Amino acid sequence: MVAKFMAGPVEILIERLQNLNPIEYFTFTVNALVFIFSKQIARMHGEDDPTKTKLRLRTLHSFNLIVFLAFIISIILLNSSYPDEQISQSSLCLLIAYVIYNIADGLILRRYGEVISVMGSARTVETATSRTLELIVLGIILITSGITLINIWAITGILETTGAIGFLALLIFTTKDYWLNDFLSGILIISGNSAKRGDVISIPDLNVLGIIMEIGGLQTRVRDLAQGHDIEIPNNAMLNHRTDFYKDNPGGPHKEFVEFNIGYGVETKVVNDYLNLAFQEAKKNCTGLDENRPPIISLKENANNAVRWRITYFVSSPRQLLKIRDEINLAAYNLQGQFGIDLSTPTLEKSVAGN
Repeated sequence: MVAKFMAGPVEILIERLQNLNPIEYFTFTVNALVFIFSKQIARMHGEDDPTKTKLRLRTLHSFNLIVFLAFIISIILLNSSYPDEQISQSSLCLLIAYVIYNIADGLILRRYGEVISVMGSARTVETATSRTLELIVLGIILITSGITLINIWAITGILETTGAIGFLALLIFTTKDYWLNDFLSGILIISGNSAKRGDVISIPDLNVLGIIMEIGGLQTRVRDLAQGHDIEIPNNAMLNHRTDFYKDNPGGPHKEFVEFNIGYGVETKVVNDYLNLAFQEAKKNCTGLDENRPPIISLKENANNAVRWRITYFVSSPRQLLKIRDEINLAAYNLQGQFGIDLSTPTLEKSVAGN
């Protein structure tokens, strides 16, 4: 009884498979090839970033699943009104568009990008040329895919009216506050070569000090030097706030400083010896300090209750900024007793004559 019940659908399915049109066979073949070579396609961007590679791989497999489901549904459903051919063609169009963009993006990055080392990993970073070419390719693919889909679904009349164009313009206008500033800021940052992956940046207003890991279309991913985790900041934050860029500068090391409040009554020579020794002790416990340049010690302010002294030093490795600063503070704290210096801010006492 069960065999008879199953015989009908199986025969129908076999007959349907035998009568597949060429576009359905082509769709299935392309989908299978993309699935087989998905790992190679996802790794075409010349960077050692497992997270991004896995994301590309999941995206490719998602397209594979959509195309496969559309293929299976077109086989199972026997309703003549079901647009199986249009769905197969649309799925194929979207899959090919994503694969072409992914491959083109990888080739552009390899050809026009710049290979750097970030946190011990080799990465290919975008340049102004690679970002411009990427946007051109993306625009061409989007326009071509849109026109292809319109023709597949036989709605070419939409190309002759301004309805769709007007709707698209309205959509862009109403959402521009959420993405346009960040998108344009990202282009300006890359085209101006002001920042790239591997650079250390500091945004004091946002309490950000870290290494740029990626400059995306809308956000920049920064690895916080203090806590070691990644944070996302809007691209326009680097243009709207003061941002210090610490690059591996061929013009020389970067200047940094630490300030201390020391009470009145301590001789200048004692302060100089104290801060110089703090610098030497810090240098033993960290890397990144310029060995050829001694620190500069200066008096910055005679305040009401203390003298503000500054020790300026030269940093050859910007990624060690926080470590160097911490080591100098620690050495200064440990050497207080040796020099008879108290870093606690003295209390300003007022004498009020009574009646």
